[in-house]
Amino acid sequence: MKKYFLLYCILVFQISYSQTFKNDSVKQFIDKSFALIKSHSINVEDLDRIKNDLYSKSANLSSVDELAPLYEGVFKELNDHHGGLKYKGKTYGWKKPLVSNSSYLKEKIKTEKTVKSKVIDKKYGYIRIPGNNDFSFKKVDSISDDIISHINAVNSNKIKGWIIDLRLNTGGNMYPILLGLKNFIGNNLVFGGFNDAKNQSSGKWEIYQDKMLIDGIELNSKTTLKNSLKEAVPVIILTSCYTASAGEMTAISFIGRNRTFIVGEPTANYTTAVQGFKINNIAGINLSTDYVIDRNQKIYKNNIIPDFEIIGGDDMENLKNDHKIIKALQLLKEIN
Repeated sequence: MKKYFLLYCILVFQISYSQTFKNDSVKQFIDKSFALIKSHSINVEDLDRIKNDLYSKSANLSSVDELAPLYEGVFKELNDHHGGLKYKGKTYGWKKPLVSNSSYLKEKIKTEKTVKSKVIDKKYGYIRIPGNNDFSFKKVDSISDDIISHINAVNSNKIKGWIIDLRLNTGGNMYPILLGLKNFIGNNLVFGGFNDAKNQSSGKWEIYQDKMLIDGIELNSKTTLKNSLKEAVPVIILTSCYTASAGEMTAISFIGRNRTFIVGEPTANYTTAVQGFKINNIAGINLSTDYVIDRNQKIYKNNIIPDFEIIGGDDMENLKNDHKIIKALQLLKEIN
């Protein structure tokens, strides 16, 4: 009796997931998208269950138009808030809530789109780098040259240390940011990269003989430093809960550098590389495919935790009142 009951349960389970779909194109879309997820995503735990749940929810749908919004739940189940389904010009993904938030910084992100720099206390260089939208790689030169120009405007033999502010850096293209900051990062070293789901290297960030290569692509800037930076000059990186993606990767590129600290808030947790894959002529899927690693081969599967955590207290109009700047200046004085 028990054997028959067990056989009955198995048959019911199989039938439930070989159910008839109202529209075969819905099932075909699911199958193709999940084949891509299985082949490329770093988040494949419980993939069969997630797929079967989607089967159940979509069996009676009339079209893929009705199916697409369900992928918000798929990406939540995958724990992938960096990816998403692209369908007919819309994106269906999951936005993980931030650990904290700041109405002040949120407003600054909306209004401040350019690099800012100045000298603090006549001996510390300060540069603030926001995110960018150079996803088509058309502004690599202009963005990196702008960063270097701001460094040139501040740098002199009187500068004893630097504060690199990434609090407003919500992401974009990391290539021009890293290129602009190349002379801070170091020389003749691998300073980061990517590992895939099997923990195999899938990309390197390196500088050799003053040439920067990201994933094998050599990057060159038209603008150069007027005055060289002092060797191992102290650097403080500032982060916020909005520092994300390219901003986080920029911060990671400094982790492990001598006389360098991160001050501020835990970052937004977009520390994965994302690649896009075509499903059909009107749909594609972006997936987190690789984890970021730093120069010491540490893998970042979650957000960056600062060396010195300072929550709130931001005042970019008056840096002397800014709590993160105050801590950064204290550290720079101690290092020097």
